[in-house]
Amino acid sequence: MSTRAVIARVSGTEGEFRGVYSHWDGYPTNLGKRLWKILHDQYQGDLAEALRFLIDAHTAGWSVAGEECYCHPKRKREPEPFGNWFTHENTERDIEWIYIFNEENNRLYIRDVGNDAEMIVELSGEEPDWDKIECGENLERCSHYAWRHNLLPKTSNLSTAAYLGYRKLEFRDAIAYIIAGKRYVATGSGGNSDHIRRMTGQNFPSSVWVATVQAANGKRIDLPVATITKDGYLPYQGVTWVFPPTQNNPTETEVKS
Repeated sequence: MSTRAVIARVSGTEGEFRGVYSHWDGYPTNLGKRLWKILHDQYQGDLAEALRFLIDAHTAGWSVAGEECYCHPKRKREPEPFGNWFTHENTERDIEWIYIFNEENNRLYIRDVGNDAEMIVELSGEEPDWDKIECGENLERCSHYAWRHNLLPKTSNLSTAAYLGYRKLEFRDAIAYIIAGKRYVATGSGGNSDHIRRMTGQNFPSSVWVATVQAANGKRIDLPVATITKDGYLPYQGVTWVFPPTQNNPTETEVKS
């Protein structure tokens, strides 16, 4: 997926760097691992040569780091709009990860921009656990589904953060709705009632979320389940949201209107 990153080297005083853009799969379990492999397998640990390849020889940046750059594209495409150089002064443009190499101490500094966190990788040591670099020692910065870390089966789309209690359960986490004593399974599909009314003419109330749910007989039905407010979602009148068990609560949680 498009996870925007910067590949850079330390320049000038502490905190300063200069590098190039990398468009696809910029998270550590992909790009960090890829950069490690380029350095150690392709350049046998020669950081200066690896950076000449990754940065100096491809100043327009990368579509896929180490494979397809914007200055020598394999197929005709529109140029990347961000331009060439990124520095410590201009990484505000939706950049999610920054990889800063330091040739003097043979280190890699990895910044998780969204969580304001930085990890240090010793390039002469063992390859790090990229899951821990990406998600934190205790998964405290994880943005994956919980099943990604074998915390839940793949049938559950509860996030790691919600399962471990790092964030409160939200409307998007509901697995079912109880309406008039009947339980309907959430399918993950739905839409804003105002948009649905404009597109289909269906007579739903204004400013509610209409979910496509599955009834006990397997039939799929569109039902209003949440009121949309300026502060978020609230259970629609007569609707109870059902949340899945979490690490700290082994039973389902119900939130009523």
